[in-house]
Amino acid sequence: MASQGKEPTFCMGDDIPLAILSQKPHMLYDYFKQRFAQVTNPAIDPLREGLVMSLEINIGKRRNILEVGPENASQVILSSPVLNEGELESLLNDPSLKPQVLPTFFDIRKGVDGSLEKTLNKLCEAADEAVRNGSQLLVLSDRSDALEPTRPAVPILLAVGAVHQHLIQNGLRMSASIVADTAQCFSTHQFACLVGFGASAICPYLALETCRQWRLSNKTVNLMRNGKMPTVTIEQAQKNFCKAVKSGLLKILSKMGISLLSSYCGAQIFEIYGLGKEIVDLSFCGSVSKIGGLTFDEVRKTYMKPLVL
Repeated sequence: MASQGKEPTFCMGDDIPLAILSQKPHMLYDYFKQRFAQVTNPAIDPLREGLVMSLEINIGKRRNILEVGPENASQVILSSPVLNEGELESLLNDPSLKPQVLPTFFDIRKGVDGSLEKTLNKLCEAADEAVRNGSQLLVLSDRSDALEPTRPAVPILLAVGAVHQHLIQNGLRMSASIVADTAQCFSTHQFACLVGFGASAICPYLALETCRQWRLSNKTVNLMRNGKMPTVTIEQAQKNFCKAVKSGLLKILSKMGISLLSSYCGAQIFEIYGLGKEIVDLSFCGSVSKIGGLTFDEVRKTYMKPLVL
């Protein structure tokens, strides 16, 4: 993705076990399968019909579209949901948005009192308070200056979904946008999951840092010097990664016959295989989940073990 701006090539068949049946660890995104329209009328091709497709997304408070007024235009328009660190910083410095950064960490030292469900509920309460105080931008972040083994990051998809559902239930969803600042997102499916469950934009800071480290590595430098790989700068490597993600998102939209990302945001066009009712009800309410599966406690034990230094 960083070298050529293209998605990795996978095989046509996906014959690996479902995440809930696998003996290998999986990220939470792997429990979600994208739904698609077998026939769209007319068919949408993101390559040949690019003029009618858009990844543009608005950030800020959304007002009544039936009432015309200058305040309706008071939003930030992003050309795509993929942000780099500089673009995220610009949003955080926008006084009109009154951004609020909400850390998404879980304290394993609190035992039962620090259950994952209670952690998500506290995050939702903090988001609720921020929006009622005038914030139009909620940044859910797992970025930390120091590695703390006792404070692992909550799966960002759980956090985004929980805040999204909480604001809907309290009539506040149109008052603020959600942005994910996360190390837990690097593939197009993961971006699609976050957008589909409520995130307006994502800053994949670890993926971007990986692009920079890959470009600076001796192996990459030697391959480029010997002509075995296209020569790209650090800036181009990051732009290539973002380009690959954007192309993948357009492809995912077209599978459902959707031409605008704004129509996909929060649409929850996924089926869930392997997450229990308590998780679905809190973070993914309304999504199809026929077989049940993991509880909050099992997610905590499986994905949020203490780090061994």
